[in-house]
Amino acid sequence: MRELPPDWELTTVSGIATAIISGGTPSRDVAQYWGGDIPWVTPGELTNLKGKYLADTAEAITSAGLAGSGARLLPPNALLVTTRATLGSVALTAGSMTTNQGFKSIAFTHRADPDFYYHLFATLKRELIRRASGTTFLEISGRQFAQIEVPLPPLAEQRKIAEVLDLIDEQIRTTRAMLSKYASQAEGVLDTLVSEASDVPQESLGALCAADICYGIVQSGEFVAGGIPVLSIRDVGGDFETGLHRTDPAIDAQYRRSRVAPGDVLLSIKGTIGRVGVAPEHYVGNISRELARLRFGRKILPEFARVYFLSREAQRRLDLAVVGTTRAEVSIHALKRFSVPVPSLVRQRRMVDAYRCVEERILAEERELLKLQALKLGLADDLLMGRVRVPAGAVS
Repeated sequence: MRELPPDWELTTVSGIATAIISGGTPSRDVAQYWGGDIPWVTPGELTNLKGKYLADTAEAITSAGLAGSGARLLPPNALLVTTRATLGSVALTAGSMTTNQGFKSIAFTHRADPDFYYHLFATLKRELIRRASGTTFLEISGRQFAQIEVPLPPLAEQRKIAEVLDLIDEQIRTTRAMLSKYASQAEGVLDTLVSEASDVPQESLGALCAADICYGIVQSGEFVAGGIPVLSIRDVGGDFETGLHRTDPAIDAQYRRSRVAPGDVLLSIKGTIGRVGVAPEHYVGNISRELARLRFGRKILPEFARVYFLSREAQRRLDLAVVGTTRAEVSIHALKRFSVPVPSLVRQRRMVDAYRCVEERILAEERELLKLQALKLGLADDLLMGRVRVPAGAVS
């Protein structure tokens, strides 16, 4: 444990707990143990929890089930910590409940604020893994769990630190909710655009592309530093700059046909099907064999093609074209026969602008989410270890 402020104590989990409580599972063979009114928690229920409190559980047990198993009743505001197989997921109990064997739960003394230790244990996954053992799956014993060192600031400061971190968490939840809202709007816009384009002629990609549709480099050997950039599936839809693979110029020379020019539409056709992006003005390089290069003539705007391939209709049709059992693939032959609507260029531009409007909102919220997550990551460690102090009255 790092050095703490002089007015903070260093203690262990056992020093902040009135009890460290393990869970249990009543016998499934005894019907009267199940279907009661005592919530029974499994680790998976913490995975997608929105907020820090757990109130509802998928299953509940009876008083007989509680008495007939290793399960023990937890009080409200106990801290659930997953300590078996899945390590380090945390939540606070919204009411009395019990758990299966995948948890060590803390009922707190009057000197420990549950909200503070909720945030602290969210940062202790590495320590939990270090103390875990097991061959089939990792698990932390009650003895090891009780010996984990934790800071014990003055109670008032614990509460203020928790308030600051709660505020950031609330901002993160709000931003995620906005992202979900805009993502739904984006799907609606795409559906509308596809519907509006249903009254126009369709043509095959083979006829619309000004050059042969092709996949990229079949890589042999390692990618080399300082070589020719090669886009893979993970790069499509991104900034075309971060983490690019590079290949030997001699290999690139063998695959001149798949060199990428600005404005080329790149579509993933192996493994993950249907990711799509448009090569920006500055990009010069090649593509991997998981991508198809579509270089359109004058009838189709590259951005319109991207927007169309993002739609649920296009994704559904790509799925129908998939072959292969070990790894999904859309063949170049099938792609050449794949038909797309061809509205007038004026309509295409209008459709692209409509989608970009909501897409820009999504990008703005994604940037805000990354900023808040980085703030939380840095500030949480500083506050919880006392390197940054919260002035009295700083949070109300």
